[in-house]
Amino acid sequence: MPFDAVAETLLKGGIAPRHVRRYVRELAEHLDDLTAQQRAAGYDGEDAASRARARLGDDSELAQAMLDQPGMRSWPARMPWLVFLLLPPVLTAVIGLALYAACYYVGNDAAKINAVLPLPESGLVGFSLAGMTAVNVLPVPMMTTLLAILAQRQRLRLQWPLLGIGLLLLATPMLSSRFGHHHDGRLALQYGLVIPIRWSLVMRHWPLMLSHVLALLPAIWLIGRKRVA
Repeated sequence: MPFDAVAETLLKGGIAPRHVRRYVRELAEHLDDLTAQQRAAGYDGEDAASRARARLGDDSELAQAMLDQPGMRSWPARMPWLVFLLLPPVLTAVIGLALYAACYYVGNDAAKINAVLPLPESGLVGFSLAGMTAVNVLPVPMMTTLLAILAQRQRLRLQWPLLGIGLLLLATPMLSSRFGHHHDGRLALQYGLVIPIRWSLVMRHWPLMLSHVLALLPAIWLIGRKRVA
């Protein structure tokens, strides 16, 4: 692509990808117009293209025109501490707790649901338990994957996504519940990092351990891409 170098410079400069895509598309359209003008003036294909490109300006000038507009910078580039450190633990806990509570109430009120809908009570309880297990495993890896993709997409320094992933590992939500009757059921939310020093800990907290392993994969992917680059 004729403007790949411009796009890369803009992304590294913190310009939001949507603005980069639009700008590169506009440059390509403008280059086509200039090339057509040069051909109409009597220059052949290769000569017309090179003259049109020279009239448009070099890559550094084209990139600087966007870099001089601070309003084009993305939120991750402007406030990486907010996007990578503050918001992920809060969003992970809030969304995870909401999904966990929804699954919990399906199982805890299975008898009431069965009285209204033709759904087997044992099936509702099984769905509830499977859903709560999935909520304990998936939210943190999904969030770390999002952080890794965001950092790679916007060419951000590794320190921000890696710090964000590390913080999520230290503050992984540990959700637990107990079914009960007459309002004696409960939901609990804690945070922590489980170190597998004993097999009993691994067996007791295997959803959390699996979550930790999956959450590390995006960090490994980021580091690998950095080394290749």
